[in-house]
Amino acid sequence: MYPRYYARRRVNPYKGVVEVVDVGDATAHSFDGLRWHLRADDGYGLVRPVGVWQADGGLLAGRPGAAPELLAALETRPALPFPLTDLWELWLLHGQTGLPLALLASASAGEPRVATPDPQWHAFVQKYQGFHSAALARHADGDAAGSHGERLALLVNQAARPEVGAQWFLRDASGAGQGADGPGLPAAWQGRSMPAECFPELLLSAATPGAGNSRLEQSAIDDYHAALAPLLLLWPRLRDTTRERLEIQARDKPRWLARIHRLLPRVMDPARLNAVLVAARLEQAQDRTLDDWIEN
Repeated sequence: MYPRYYARRRVNPYKGVVEVVDVGDATAHSFDGLRWHLRADDGYGLVRPVGVWQADGGLLAGRPGAAPELLAALETRPALPFPLTDLWELWLLHGQTGLPLALLASASAGEPRVATPDPQWHAFVQKYQGFHSAALARHADGDAAGSHGERLALLVNQAARPEVGAQWFLRDASGAGQGADGPGLPAAWQGRSMPAECFPELLLSAATPGAGNSRLEQSAIDDYHAALAPLLLLWPRLRDTTRERLEIQARDKPRWLARIHRLLPRVMDPARLNAVLVAARLEQAQDRTLDDWIEN
């Protein structure tokens, strides 16, 4: 039935959540809930961009007669954020424990579950160099090469060795996962079930029991989650303590939080959020790197 309103995560590397309005032969997607990019069938079997619509300004670009049903669906859209539908999750597995280590992909029901034969986790898009980890900086040595994001990715991918494997899980409302297939997955693990506590709450496992994670690895992963705090607040299934911590950490990136605040499923401290939004309006520096990263 159309129109459909849903959202899904953008992972590996993680770039937040995309909101989608779907009317069958045309869709609109938004990364911030304000500006919507319209796509429609061109009549020749190809889906192409046909315009840009903004919640506070209507159609900004494109022909007014293009995709009228989509424009009507945008005008009557329900409150944001839309429900996440990507309940299938592909997890890189820890090489020693076989437990979920890092989120590689997600998919909605009915979509093809695609995975590369040699799964690798990525911290950021290659051109983004803005991540700084205090933990990695303290442990820098002469042989350390690459950005902090690249070094974190190396630590995580090394933890998946020697036999790299990944597994798709269908997560239920409680957070438990029913396992399916995956690249490099031992046959005995297909179909296994895991309780919610076996899955990292965020993108990476910061402390897998018995996994042999060093203090450096755990601290670097904590730094990574703190750096992405505004975007991680878009996840609806967070413990109150986790959401509180992320909201506090997100104050260090007021422009990030201002960009996506319309998509927050819940706010622990509205006064704190309002203060951050004021700070973002007063902030003079314009870091286009963030916009380029999220938009692409």
